Amino acid sequence: MSRDERIHICHVLSTFGSGGLENGVVNVVNGLDPDRFRNTIVCLHELGPLAERVTSPSAEVINVGHPERLAPTLPFKLARLFKSLAPDVVHTRNYSANLYGTLGARLARVPAVVNGEHGSIQLCDWRKKLASRLMSVMADRVLCVSPGLRDYLYELMRYPRGSVDVIINGVSLDRFSNLSVDRAAKRRELGIPEDVWLLGTVSRFYGFKDHPAMLDLLERLPEVGGRPLHGIIVGGGDLEEEFKEEVLRRGLEDRMHTPGFLQDVHEIYPIFDAFCLYSTDNEGTSNAILEAMAAGVPIVTTDILGNRHLIRHEWNGLLVPPKGEPKLQALTKVIPDLLLSPERGADLARNAGEFVRTEFKLQTMVDRYASFYQALAT
Repeated sequence: MSRDERIHICHVLSTFGSGGLENGVVNVVNGLDPDRFRNTIVCLHELGPLAERVTSPSAEVINVGHPERLAPTLPFKLARLFKSLAPDVVHTRNYSANLYGTLGARLARVPAVVNGEHGSIQLCDWRKKLASRLMSVMADRVLCVSPGLRDYLYELMRYPRGSVDVIINGVSLDRFSNLSVDRAAKRRELGIPEDVWLLGTVSRFYGFKDHPAMLDLLERLPEVGGRPLHGIIVGGGDLEEEFKEEVLRRGLEDRMHTPGFLQDVHEIYPIFDAFCLYSTDNEGTSNAILEAMAAGVPIVTTDILGNRHLIRHEWNGLLVPPKGEPKLQALTKVIPDLLLSPERGADLARNAGEFVRTEFKLQTMVDRYASFYQALAT
């Protein structure tokens, strides 16, 4: 195929911050064959650190830089951009991008439009749910990242049966193959004592991630088996400063570590004694859970739609209730049991590693996207 005949995909995002959605876009764009596909990533509001990870020679990143508020003129601005870019497919992701990107693409008469759903629809109010449902009718296809999310769209959002496709996230396993990390040195680098239990997560600071649950747990469990219990959250986001203030208010600054966004995040997982994701809802397919599996870390997470197709309780991880006192009571029981049973943790991690290497290869995900885009463009 000549370069002029390549399929041009325009990916529309709200921002390009350090999140699972954005990480997935980077993996798709970098993985697609540059001799078959061109990629343009359009950020509606602002760029972020993940923009620097786009390395494909076929890719361009454009920042529209529109203020993040109600924007009646934005669809027309995007329509002009799409007319100049002339993409074969516009693939929008989550509410804002789906709304403005779909309208702009239809005004520009783009041949194919895809609405991407990564879980945020579960948090929207009824007005945004209604708008999302309308945009899905205007799109050619809806694409989501987990079977549970597809079922949610069909059963609760009443999307037409057969209108939703699923491509589950994949993880770059190469980064975790033969990974050797000096745990003590890496902990010292982050200011974490070598002789403590460390519960960790990799996540944006969004409300539904329920990071305060980590603080609740640290308050109830100052130590396990005579060793202090510490927590670490790797990532950034709008609520990061508010969380740090809460850490100080509770007097947990010596045991709760918040290093922000880290480029070498794959080297951080091995310093965790357990990976904990406390989300109350809204997970699609968590890249962080997949990476924790690949890194060989035992996983404790919540029993919600997006996690159930990844974690089989007591086989490759542990599931706890998603909210409130039942969640905290479960955590205060399962965390000590896990930390004090290294053989059990090793069994969970081994099963998780085999599972992710069999079912969630990055190239498999990229190949599915390539086939999906090819079918839309022909």
